[in-house]
Amino acid sequence: LIENKIMNEFSLEEAVSLIYRLATLKKNAVANKKPDITQIGHICGVLTMNDQIEIVIKFHDELRQFTKEEFKSKVVLYDK
Repeated sequence: LIENKIMNEFSLEEAVSLIYRLATLKKNAVANKKPDITQIGHICGVLTMNDQIEIVIKFHDELRQFTKEEFKSKVVLYDK
């Protein structure tokens, strides 16, 4: 169980490598359609909460943080 938990968390290197990448929420990602500029955020930071590394995404009107599990289920990287 402990080993499985570690696999579901960002490593520091993995999280830092995502900084400055663009991302959008999966609910806003439509095939063959460019998301609205306000729906695209950039990964702007890394933080540690309760010994778990999370990434921070700055969207037009909000700042959100995601664990690795949340990131995989709710976010897609946006490559222009």
